[in-house]
Amino acid sequence: MQEQLDDLLHYLKGVWLKRRYILIATWLLCPIGWVMVTMMPNQYTSEARVYADTRSMLKPLLRGLALDTDPGQELALEVRTLLSRNNLEKIARASDADIYAGTNQELSELYASLKNDIRINQADRERLFTIKFTGSSPTQVQSVVQAVLDVFVENTLGAKRLDSDQATVFINQQIEEYEARLSEAERRLADFKREYAGLLPGSERGYYSNLESVKNQLEETRLQVSEVETRLASARAQLSSEEAIVAQARERIKTEYDDRLLSLQSRLDDLNLRYTERHPDVIEMSRQIAALREQQQLAMTSTTASAALLQDSVIYQGLKINVSQLENELASLRVRENRFQSRLSEWEAKAAQVPDVEAKLTGLNRNYEITKNKYEELLARREQALISQSVGETTDDIKFRVIDPPLVPNKPSGPPRPLLIVGVLVASIGVGVGVSFLVSQINPVVTNVRQLYQQTGFPILGVVTATAASGMEKIERRKTNWFLFANLVLLCLFALAFAVNIVPNLHQMVLQSVEGISLL
Repeated sequence: MQEQLDDLLHYLKGVWLKRRYILIATWLLCPIGWVMVTMMPNQYTSEARVYADTRSMLKPLLRGLALDTDPGQELALEVRTLLSRNNLEKIARASDADIYAGTNQELSELYASLKNDIRINQADRERLFTIKFTGSSPTQVQSVVQAVLDVFVENTLGAKRLDSDQATVFINQQIEEYEARLSEAERRLADFKREYAGLLPGSERGYYSNLESVKNQLEETRLQVSEVETRLASARAQLSSEEAIVAQARERIKTEYDDRLLSLQSRLDDLNLRYTERHPDVIEMSRQIAALREQQQLAMTSTTASAALLQDSVIYQGLKINVSQLENELASLRVRENRFQSRLSEWEAKAAQVPDVEAKLTGLNRNYEITKNKYEELLARREQALISQSVGETTDDIKFRVIDPPLVPNKPSGPPRPLLIVGVLVASIGVGVGVSFLVSQINPVVTNVRQLYQQTGFPILGVVTATAASGMEKIERRKTNWFLFANLVLLCLFALAFAVNIVPNLHQMVLQSVEGISLL
């Protein structure tokens, strides 16, 4: 223990002998640190407290009639998601904090700064929320806190209405889906009953009576098909005879005029090879061709008119309508014949299907009942959702009461300049002591007999102390006085820096003076 104490004293003496490094470190670091602390911008903090009341007298009255939700969970979710990117954009726009951000990078930095500086705290077991924000502008911090408070309230109240609207929309979609499924189930059940009318349980009509009825209907349909086919063939023959008139007229025009035009055109081509277009023969031949074409056009017009008259005639139109009706009737009868034939084949193949029909009917009835019950349950749920929506529109599950609104701070809340001034002094002294200790270890100085014995290995027979005549005490006293004087001056500078940073008016005066000097 004594050796450890001696080592500690040895280290302290070594630091004391190298104390000039403490002066160098303190005089180099302290002024720079104190100036930097003094020039740090003021920080202002605005705070708001809001209480969320989730108690409602309507809850016990509407239990079982309206959908019951937990507003506490909704409130906790909104608190956790309040500083999302979308909400940060709203806060920046509402507080005009984004007007100084010109690029996407600056906007991202702004959102990150808001997310780091906004603080939302909740009291234990109470829904009392505290919103804080710290910044360099008093009005800006108040605007940001007010924007956060507004977004918090709007999102919480809007989320309830949005959930109610979404629930109503979802239930309506499900009702439409189940309504379609119910209609489809009813249709399938009706079709099944119609298809297996003679095989259903409790049916008065027997299987053979149904089979005989289908055969009679098939025979009757086939007879009607034969009759309609005969009538359709006769009508088509009459229609073809009427249409033959037009074909004969067109054939006559082609035979009478086309050959003459071809001969005259051939002669005109020969004349054009021998003469010019102004030759009398060429002109006369061209005139004859033009006249013949006019006669052809007149003939065709006359024949077309006769064909148009034929089209407009009552007999022709009646024949066309009759043919169209007979074709439609025949197609319908064909479909009916195929249907009766199919039903006849089915009835003939269903001799042993009565148990299967009963099983299928039971399954269809079961599916119909399940779909119907679910549809009625959804209708009841929709009524509950509508009641809940009406309750949400008239009263809010969560009522916000602003206990302390955000105010524009009159005094800065930071940075803690006095603490930083003291910290700079302590840190600089620590750096100086560390440098002195390091130098004393690199370039050691012997301070006692035991250390000298350890360094040399020779026994120490005696010690000669410094006398006044040697002048060493005077030199050491002078060094100590300079060290104390320098530290006293440093303490005066420390007191001045501390006073400047602890008195707001004096600090503001110093900042204005520095700004004036920088402008010059």
